[in-house]
Amino acid sequence: MTRLFNDPAAFADEALEGFAAAHRRRVRPVTGGVVRAGGTPAGQVAVVIGGGSGHYPAFSGLVGRGLAHGAAVGNVFASP
Repeated sequence: MTRLFNDPAAFADEALEGFAAAHRRRVRPVTGGVVRAGGTPAGQVAVVIGGGSGHYPAFSGLVGRGLAHGAAVGNVFASP
């Protein structure tokens, strides 16, 4: 099996950096994850989801309008 990454310890951070760069209209990076680019509207409770980065930081893709307000992303196969 071929794996494409630089340093395994930096995998989650690098994947999040790329995800945020590709979707900067919707999310912005924060330490350990991403949050909505527009913030949380007044009067709403922020919903933060999370999990490990088994193959990629999948939970960051659930951040957006009508979905989660943020995602905490752990290292490969580890919860945040």
